[in-house]
Amino acid sequence: MYSFKSLRCYNCKAIILNLPELEISKLDGLNFICDCCGHQNLLTEFKFYKSSYNDPQLNIFSMENLTAF
Repeated sequence: MYSFKSLRCYNCKAIILNLPELEISKLDGLNFICDCCGHQNLLTEFKFYKSSYNDPQLNIFSMENLTAF
């Protein structure tokens, strides 16, 4: 049987992927955009990290910035 793994956005913790581990390993190194907060997540070894790719057209605040106010 398949062993499914759920991967969450690094920023808002929403679930972005729910796939078998074998399929997730094939997607390593790709960027995913969260539908909830719009942040870009870089998939690295079964975990999402903040993507270094910055699109100047996107003007999105992260949760860290919102808590500073």
